[in-house]
Amino acid sequence: MNFPDRQHVVAQLGHFGCNPHEAQVYLRCLESGTETIQSLAKGVGRNRTTVHSEVEQLLKKGLLYESRRGKKRYIGAENPKVLFSLLQQRENDIAALRSNISYAVSLMEKVSPPSGVGVPNVKLYEGVEGFKKMLEETFSAKSEVLVFTNVRLFSELVDPEYLEHYFQRRSDKGIRTRLIFPPCEFAERVYKKSDEYRIRVRLMPEELSWQAGIFSWNNSIAIQSFTEGKLTCTILENADIADFYRRVLFELAWQQAADMKLPTVHDR
Repeated sequence: MNFPDRQHVVAQLGHFGCNPHEAQVYLRCLESGTETIQSLAKGVGRNRTTVHSEVEQLLKKGLLYESRRGKKRYIGAENPKVLFSLLQQRENDIAALRSNISYAVSLMEKVSPPSGVGVPNVKLYEGVEGFKKMLEETFSAKSEVLVFTNVRLFSELVDPEYLEHYFQRRSDKGIRTRLIFPPCEFAERVYKKSDEYRIRVRLMPEELSWQAGIFSWNNSIAIQSFTEGKLTCTILENADIADFYRRVLFELAWQQAADMKLPTVHDR
């Protein structure tokens, strides 16, 4: 297995809770067959105590098995197809959770203190994971999601593939979106799938540049700052403020923005 392929496998094992060292142990067992922990530790170049702990974790995850020959304990790797079984178990767990979560939420909402009338509720998320958490919240949208952002910076931060998958998931829920972007390659990439993603795209003048973005849905406005080293997302929940932004500020910007058109071969 060459280095890029190995790195790909390590990354996928990460989705099953394996850190890089545990993935290395699993791959070593896969390549060498059954080994004692002592020989395994020598093979991966780490001390026996550390490898023993990693082996125990991999046994719990179902990626390794153990056997005994006399008094010696040997460790072996399960067939890689075990990942399909582990994935199915996870899907079963998610299905069970999904079937019960609505009832659990309804119970918890009964004990939540009422929000003050007219007082905005503010939440602060930080970092890339905070941005992704905000994106997940937009799936509650009852009407369209409105986006005004520097999509080049935003897509690079959260990962373009992740963002496109988010667009697809949002579309699958029947949620429509209007987006105001600066001209960029990612804007063109999204526009090509506008029907599939249920989106409409307009562009701001190319000379404008900014490092922030705003998403709005329901009574929420999420304001993101893309300043390097300090990524923040502030979500403001207030019906009056959201209505003002959605029906006035966004509409004014939408009217001023230009319809998106892909350049022709001659234009290029």
